Amino acid sequence: MSYLQLDAVAKHYGSRTVLRDVSIDLKAGEFVSLLGPSGCGKTTLLRIVAGFDQPDSGRVVLEGRDISGLAPAKRQMGMVFQAYSLFPNMTAQENVQFGLRVRRQDAAAQQKRAREVLELVGLAEHAQKYPHQLSGGQQQRVALARALAISPALLLLDEPLSALDAKVRVQLRDEIRRIQQETGVTTLFVTHDQEEALSISDRVVVMHDGVLAQVGEPAAIYGEPANIFVARFVGAVAELPGVVADGSGGMVTVLGRQVAASRARGMAAGTRVYFLLRPETVRLGPPDAAGMLHGTVIARTFFGALTSLKVEITGGTDCVTAAMASGDAANIAIGSTVSVNWDPDSPRLLVA
Repeated sequence: MSYLQLDAVAKHYGSRTVLRDVSIDLKAGEFVSLLGPSGCGKTTLLRIVAGFDQPDSGRVVLEGRDISGLAPAKRQMGMVFQAYSLFPNMTAQENVQFGLRVRRQDAAAQQKRAREVLELVGLAEHAQKYPHQLSGGQQQRVALARALAISPALLLLDEPLSALDAKVRVQLRDEIRRIQQETGVTTLFVTHDQEEALSISDRVVVMHDGVLAQVGEPAAIYGEPANIFVARFVGAVAELPGVVADGSGGMVTVLGRQVAASRARGMAAGTRVYFLLRPETVRLGPPDAAGMLHGTVIARTFFGALTSLKVEITGGTDCVTAAMASGDAANIAIGSTVSVNWDPDSPRLLVA
């Protein structure tokens, strides 16, 4: 039985359709990310789960109970926003105790629970500080502690890391996952950041234009995109036009040359496809080596341990990108002619 069920949820604002019959099931203790570009409907869906917006049709069911008509305060959900929304005149501990005070818990119980969750998020020693005395990351931890203090049935996180700098964002991302696993709270996380979603989720829901483009485990979303939108949105990908040349032999014609792609097996000859290569699957070699394709290195980007090399394929303007160890890439200069290879199992093919 699903712990949280979104059943054919739809939402319209005038003539604009924001959500189109969205259905998702979450298991108890699961961490699920809603991933997509701005305007795809992910935050609207989260607000419907929280009760801040009402669906035009469909249901929100929590532990078998339809809560679609319940006010937010009746749903026992903890929510963390992009804006920290802390009370500036309250200490960290008082902010964390706020939800417990609203629920009329006695003072001793409030203080005990606040200390527990501040310890959980690593802020016990900052309990008596006011928000302006805390860093952005610490303020967001207080917001997370406040959401957890009420022992929510569901934890909702709406782009909670986007206002933080890169290093703090990664640290807090990992902390959120640790805390979620430690507490076992079922969590719905909204983000537009593919790396965030892939790194901490049990499952990822990719949304596009108000519908579900794909739902699956992170490895499946990245490695087996269901459609061209998911392939383009989740991670870097080289996209070349192709036509299946030999469905039994796994050969595809790409830029006038037959190349190997195992996933072509069983496809009808003549089928037009998107021929997709992830940078980490591309291998570059000397120009005189036998290769699937050949090209010229036109750009390089250094990322520390890895360097990205962009190669324009000979005979056209299409490009592929290779992610290589920086030590190996150092010997390949811009302007070099190279052979381009990959394992036949690497390319993903989507019908064009």
